[in-house]
Amino acid sequence: MTTSPDTRPLLAHSDTYVGLALVLTGGIAAWLASGFDAYSRTYPLVLGCLLAILGAVLILRVVIGTTTHVSFATPAQVTGAASATILLWIAALTQGLGYLLPTFLMQCAFLWLCGVRAPVKLVLIAALVAGISYLAFIEGLGVRLPRTLAPWLL
Repeated sequence: MTTSPDTRPLLAHSDTYVGLALVLTGGIAAWLASGFDAYSRTYPLVLGCLLAILGAVLILRVVIGTTTHVSFATPAQVTGAASATILLWIAALTQGLGYLLPTFLMQCAFLWLCGVRAPVKLVLIAALVAGISYLAFIEGLGVRLPRTLAPWLL
């Protein structure tokens, strides 16, 4: 992976498309959430708006030139590895391996794909993301998980 200052036009910058995807996804989620009842609307509406705002900020950073372009040597391989990681995570969840371990391993894989090579940093960030997502979604919001093979597999 190489990082370099980017002088490419707006439509040639990868962050433009990531930003557009976030704006589109967040906008659609917020629009769909606006049709929910008052009790169910808040979380998806706020999350959708937040995604759309972050996408717009990303595009704005490209426009004003304060972002760098990250270029992977083989984008197809990175895309394939990320897709395989997500499929393995889904399989682990549905096969009863719990939430925390598969999510931790998925985060490790994503961080590795994004260029994090320091083992301590990689493990700490992955554990933090897995732990916070567990607390937010499973404990805080009560998202139900598939059955686990053993009760200690959270």
